[in-house]
Amino acid sequence: MASTPYLGFVIFYVSDLEESLKFFTETLGLKHNPKADTPNFRGFVNEEGKGLPFGLALVSEEISPEARKPGTIEVYFETKNLEDRHTELAREGARPTEIAHRYFGSFFSIPAPDGHLVTLLRSPAR
Repeated sequence: MASTPYLGFVIFYVSDLEESLKFFTETLGLKHNPKADTPNFRGFVNEEGKGLPFGLALVSEEISPEARKPGTIEVYFETKNLEDRHTELAREGARPTEIAHRYFGSFFSIPAPDGHLVTLLRSPAR
């Protein structure tokens, strides 16, 4: 069996990306990471090396609005054996999405019983 996944990343889904960015930077004092930005995403850096990586994602038509509404969060479970877990979960009938590859790593999601999406992530080699 593949290694046990652990919580590795959190995304807050928002209706206004810039307003939310302002809140998290100006009110909470988090440090924005412009290198992580895309048109629909803002990331933050953790200067002390503590805590989970964190980002904001704008809810849009391309980002599965039925599962990701403003005010919801998405958690990413880190795993070293992404392809093995994908194969196992598909074999067990969990209906994983295709594996996607982005700058922050490769990932896929599966629906949980209550409709949340649970995402498994493999960060890029450093």
